Amino acid sequence: MSMDNERNDNDIQSEETINYQMPIYLQLREIIRSKIEEGEYMPGTAIPSENKLAETFGINRLTVRNAVDALANEGILQRVQGKGVFVVGNKYEEALEEHGGFVGTMSNRGRHVSVKELTKALRPAGNKFANYFDIEPNDLIFYVKHFTSIEDDPISMEEIYVPKEILPELEVVNSSVFTLKDIFAFYGIELYSMRQTLEVINGMPKIRKMLNVPQEAALFMLSSGYFDKTGQPIGFSSSFVRSDKSSFSIKTH
Repeated sequence: MSMDNERNDNDIQSEETINYQMPIYLQLREIIRSKIEEGEYMPGTAIPSENKLAETFGINRLTVRNAVDALANEGILQRVQGKGVFVVGNKYEEALEEHGGFVGTMSNRGRHVSVKELTKALRPAGNKFANYFDIEPNDLIFYVKHFTSIEDDPISMEEIYVPKEILPELEVVNSSVFTLKDIFAFYGIELYSMRQTLEVINGMPKIRKMLNVPQEAALFMLSSGYFDKTGQPIGFSSSFVRSDKSSFSIKTH
């Protein structure tokens, strides 16, 4: 055994029990898996970077990458360009499209689509969302704002509202990587139905300016309500989408 291997062995064992009876990347794979299962790495959140893991365990980046790739191939982790590697939780097998729903298509023509989480904050529900979610006006809800662009071309802005009591984990989840449907599934919240409306609007000047909407173009406003099996609202979102860059279709089965 080389001196380098002896150094790695000592460094890794200071964090976890690892030996050389099997490849190191397989042992690191199981360490990461256990951290996911034990809740240290939560669904919807990023694991430490390859550099950080390599430094922590005293191994090279290629070994770390092999371990991460193995878990990504299993569907446990997901690489997101420019953002990192994220934990994927359990998902429902049934697609809500089977019940019918609007599906948006952006004219990206192979260009890079970027989604940024501009805002995530807790705020009082206020009268409007207190009535919608059947909670008190002073109860806290999450407000999340996303901005989507293709290269440097702004496409859409989305606002999401979820009561804190329903999904407290939203505070640590990167909601620009996973959809609200995914996040509900990760944390065992049964999403039973959705109700969507699609309108063509002129839009407020502030939103039009943010999205750089041409004077002659309208905006699509897609509103989505999320409901559990009892019919109780568990989430709401509004998306404002440039009509000159997108189209919507509806699937029914």
